[in-house]
Amino acid sequence: MKLFETARNKAFWIVDGLKGGPKKRHYDEIKFINENPLDQKAIAYKEEHLKKVLDHAVATSPFYKKQNGYGSIEDFPVINKNVIRESFEDFQSTAFKDQSKFTVSTSGSTGTPFKTFQDKNKRLRNMADTIFFSENAGFKIGNRLTYFRMWNAFEKKSFTTRVLQNIVPIDVFEFRDEKLIQQVIDDLPNSKSSDSWLGYASAYEEICKYLDRNDYSVVPNNLKSIIAMSERLNDYTKQSVLKYFDTEVVSRYSNVENGILAQQPLGNKKHFDINEASYLVEILEIDSNKRVPDGESGRIVITDLFNYAVPMIRYDTGDIGRKDTVDGKAILLEVNGRKIDQIYDTKGEHISTNLVLLVNNYPELKQCQLIQKAKGTYHFKINSEGDFLRENEFVNDFKGYLGEDAKITVEYVDEIPLLASGKRRVMVNEMNN
Repeated sequence: MKLFETARNKAFWIVDGLKGGPKKRHYDEIKFINENPLDQKAIAYKEEHLKKVLDHAVATSPFYKKQNGYGSIEDFPVINKNVIRESFEDFQSTAFKDQSKFTVSTSGSTGTPFKTFQDKNKRLRNMADTIFFSENAGFKIGNRLTYFRMWNAFEKKSFTTRVLQNIVPIDVFEFRDEKLIQQVIDDLPNSKSSDSWLGYASAYEEICKYLDRNDYSVVPNNLKSIIAMSERLNDYTKQSVLKYFDTEVVSRYSNVENGILAQQPLGNKKHFDINEASYLVEILEIDSNKRVPDGESGRIVITDLFNYAVPMIRYDTGDIGRKDTVDGKAILLEVNGRKIDQIYDTKGEHISTNLVLLVNNYPELKQCQLIQKAKGTYHFKINSEGDFLRENEFVNDFKGYLGEDAKITVEYVDEIPLLASGKRRVMVNEMNN
């Protein structure tokens, strides 16, 4: 590690130590549980965490009081974003009502945005999860992290935070100007840092296709890790990243409201190691709440073992996957997210980013679906809590990405139906239908 990177790394752990070492304790436990799945101590940790969060929910969350006297987790109802939104006050733990909490907003990638709270200990657990799984991909605290994201859909990090955390934010929507891609490429050979990338799989795909078009060979770099998130990492991107950067990219399965649920290990593996230290993962049938046998496809439902402010027990992520166990370790054989069609702007240019992420800026919306009817013509289906008073702002926001000459109509609906697969289409292209 370089001098300043080493200093950042040491400073991080020194500051944690001065505060009593809570992050280090979480980190050590996460590492032990995930690396020793058959150890009786690890199994006991998981069982204890599950029992504690279930007991806490029943005792302090009005929504879960009906589960008093439960026999197992299967006695608890399966919930989702809409259930939480509709009964948010009842989900909140009375033990944390008057305590300081962190507000987190979902990415809106499902077309169903909502906000929830996390308590301080949950926040610490997430930080430790991030450190452990990032290290598994080759990252170390202090590395320069280039973060590819649709930043307009999220709270931006302050300049001070970016400097302290050594983060370089890149807005993926600006990749439409190939000068930015070229700038990213040109920066790599000149970097004196230990570099790491974190971002949307589609951003890496765009970079690789740009390199294809311009007949690049291997790009000199000092990349230590590349992690893809939020979208499916296809074989082309995985192989091309290795070809051009001589660095393996791994896919991370996470969400904003919970944290890191699973991640691919290094070694060109396609499965995901489940974060059993912080979550219980179940796979349930598409049309019922029965568990499916290992290896069969179903809904990914998780129990967050550490959010005590707003307990999330048997939370339907909206994703589809298959689970198995290898050498005592729980893995996801595959993860299939929301179904997204290709959308084009008014000039006919493909938009690779999931624009529905912008819905994150409109928490009063329960669901949203973007439909392209024809070139330059778009229709939104919106499920709103009461009257949506920001429609003009909403339309203008999307025109900034689709084109100022876009013809946009809005329809208000009670529900956006799921597909037979259990997925919800958040962007639909009907031009060829």
